[in-house]
Amino acid sequence: MTLRRIQPGIDDTSITTTVSKNYRDLDLVFQRKSGTVFADGIRRGDVFKKTDLKAIDQSIQTILLTNFYEKPFQPTFGSNLRRLLFELNTTISEPYARDVVRSAIERWEPRVEVLDVKFYDAGADREVPRGIENIFFYSVNASEAEHTFLLYVTCRIKNIGQEITTKVNMNRLR
Repeated sequence: MTLRRIQPGIDDTSITTTVSKNYRDLDLVFQRKSGTVFADGIRRGDVFKKTDLKAIDQSIQTILLTNFYEKPFQPTFGSNLRRLLFELNTTISEPYARDVVRSAIERWEPRVEVLDVKFYDAGADREVPRGIENIFFYSVNASEAEHTFLLYVTCRIKNIGQEITTKVNMNRLR
């Protein structure tokens, strides 16, 4: 951001400033720091915090792992991805699942731009081909692969232009 200062009798001067924004969030594990022992003998500490890229990564994971109606007063928050694991129709197309992920992140995380969403076959460690009609591959370990999502979301942070990749692993337990 550039500011222009004009004073009578003095030449125009331009002052260039930068706006620095720090992203901070609580670590959702809620582990406490060791803290300091005060004069009354009580140890007081704080919880760990996530900053910058880790805060955005945690935010993306939270969005993708949250179902609709889980967050009070915001019934449409999240991606509702877990519902894909529990649908009666077990064939879910890759373009549909990719659109669900992309639209949820674009709606709820304005700090990033989604570049790519990739699904992986849990049993064979290979990428699911684009446009396939069923993201659940029936490979070597069919019982696990049938109930597993493994996806990587690559995003660019809008302010700094840095790319991050978030891994989300969703399993349906029997």
